Amino acid sequence: MVRKDLAQLSREELIDMVLAQFEQMSKLQAEMDALRLKLEKGRKPPSNSSNSSQPPSRDQKSNLPAKRKRHRHGPPLGHEKHEREFVADPDHIVEVKPQVCEHCQTDLRQEVQELVDVNQITEIPQAHAEVIEVRQYESICPCCGQEQVGQPPVGLEMNRTFGVRLESMVVYYRQEQHMSYTRTQEALQYLNGVEISQGGIDQIMQRAGRGALKQVGAIQTEIQSSAVVYCDETGSRLRQLVAMGLRLVACRSACHSLQP
Repeated sequence: MVRKDLAQLSREELIDMVLAQFEQMSKLQAEMDALRLKLEKGRKPPSNSSNSSQPPSRDQKSNLPAKRKRHRHGPPLGHEKHEREFVADPDHIVEVKPQVCEHCQTDLRQEVQELVDVNQITEIPQAHAEVIEVRQYESICPCCGQEQVGQPPVGLEMNRTFGVRLESMVVYYRQEQHMSYTRTQEALQYLNGVEISQGGIDQIMQRAGRGALKQVGAIQTEIQSSAVVYCDETGSRLRQLVAMGLRLVACRSACHSLQP
């Protein structure tokens, strides 16, 4: 926009434009300040007990030389230090601004506030089980009079009680982590808020087992045609090892097949 275009605008339009540009500049300035603080945090000073989890016993003592020879603990020399980097686009931004002066109780909400620190916290979203209600309808064809019933998509069948993601989690807990029925119940209740009986867990495992049986033939053929069959030093028979491998791989395949 050039000067001639601005001259054609009214006073109110110019004020609105200035306010919009001021708001945009304020946001850009806040982003620049946040990036500056992130860069400064990337250049951290030497770790000590006041700025890290290092114990006070490892701090530099005032009466000892800084370059004294000491027994080294931790990773070997030359080990690359890894630190969590800032995420470019965080999911949420929480701005913590002072509301009132703690000394005289003056309202500070309208005062100019400068960004002084930035920190990023990685958190797991609160788990909450979804309940999906499937409503099946039927209709009568006006031409032939036949009844037609709507068919739900895969994963929302009318004879299903638990969803595919929940079933996959149950199979993972039971098969991969070897958790008992009780511990599986507790994990689902405490982590996801899901109430499920041990009978329900058993039905899920049986359903996964039936799905795994469909893969047994292909897995058995692949194992038997393999040039190398791994075994340990326990002296177990090859046939037993193949059977164990079949059960493990089949259950893993069933767990993955349950995922949407």
